[in-house]
Amino acid sequence: MSLAALLETQRLQLEQLLEITEQELELITQRKALELPPLAESKQALLTVIQKTDGELAHHPDRVQLSNEFKEQVSLLRDLVSKCQERSQVAEQLLEQSLNGIRQLSNILSKLHERQSMTYDQKGHTKGINKGTGFKV
Repeated sequence: MSLAALLETQRLQLEQLLEITEQELELITQRKALELPPLAESKQALLTVIQKTDGELAHHPDRVQLSNEFKEQVSLLRDLVSKCQERSQVAEQLLEQSLNGIRQLSNILSKLHERQSMTYDQKGHTKGINKGTGFKV
């Protein structure tokens, strides 16, 4: 495959990666986490294909032309990679913030549950309350 064709293929792949990354970011902001796994699988498969194309470019017999004749295309590809990385970092930060919020809520609920299920016995020691139905068989 010619160097120009490989560069065009990689451009299309990177644009598709950017689109998937944008979709991930949109799903995260809309709090639709259950829709993320299939998208992540597509992204991983695409990253594998991009890596293969990158390897073909790195081992192409005319790769010296990348820094001369194809300098603009290479610059465009680098810009696309940078955009993908930026979007991925934003998505990662949003996910981390969401997870932290969930952890905090879980801790609050856990503490509330502990307070409601603890009492003191006649000797002043803490004792758990049986949270059953209140009926004995």
